[in-house]
Amino acid sequence: MEGWVRHYELALVLNPEVDDDRVGSVMDRIKRVIGDFQGEVVSEDSWGRRKLAYKIGQHVEGHYHLAHLSMDGEGAKSLDNALKLTDDVLRHMLIREDG
Repeated sequence: MEGWVRHYELALVLNPEVDDDRVGSVMDRIKRVIGDFQGEVVSEDSWGRRKLAYKIGQHVEGHYHLAHLSMDGEGAKSLDNALKLTDDVLRHMLIREDG
């Protein structure tokens, strides 16, 4: 089923020590990966800096972002791999939306 356009929800927690410009560059990098697979960001919402539910490394806060995307399955795999390699991303969750 690769090649079919699917809808995804991406939740990100970014390092709280990065400034707004760096957060913007991380989001631009994510959009480039999505665009490389003919995908698009349908909506994006920044929740700002919030307290984490549990400590991640030495961090007790993080920058939260939520995005809705559409792209194929191969793009989702590449995006997941790119997020794993991005130092500023503390945690991420990419979920395929059904329906």
